[in-house]
Amino acid sequence: MKKKVLYIDMDGVIADFDKALEIYDSEINNMNHENDSNQAIIRNNKVDVICEANEDFFHHIPPVNLAIETVSLLFEKFEVYFLSTPMWNAPHSFTGKRIWIEKHFGEIASKRLILTHRKDLNIGDFLVDDRICNGVENFSGTHIHFGSEKFPNWEVTFRYLINLYNN
Repeated sequence: MKKKVLYIDMDGVIADFDKALEIYDSEINNMNHENDSNQAIIRNNKVDVICEANEDFFHHIPPVNLAIETVSLLFEKFEVYFLSTPMWNAPHSFTGKRIWIEKHFGEIASKRLILTHRKDLNIGDFLVDDRICNGVENFSGTHIHFGSEKFPNWEVTFRYLINLYNN
């Protein structure tokens, strides 16, 4: 049986980007950037400054709770690829993401990282992503909105994916 293709985003899905930001700015995640466009602009500018100034930022992002264990198990059932958008103005984010994947997943994830600003150009069955941008809204497969009410964490997301596999 041919495995279904599963794409998994990095920042906010398997890598706890917000937690890493707090090392540089303890108040950045307290900003009301979800409902206030001015706060979103200020926060985004702060994020850009932090990431552009710290070349090893992406190497040391802590994993999201249960992400490494559950995603490692998903490799047995799915054709897993990591689909992430690097920061254009922080070229070290390209390399940092690759180093992060190798550090946390090792050989199983070799040559499984796709970096793009257009996720909709990738053909697959499922995409686990915490945001609806960079082409996610036009992805041809099923978008699993990680961090949403329906998929709040890896425990729930893993169960959902395993049920899909078994059916």
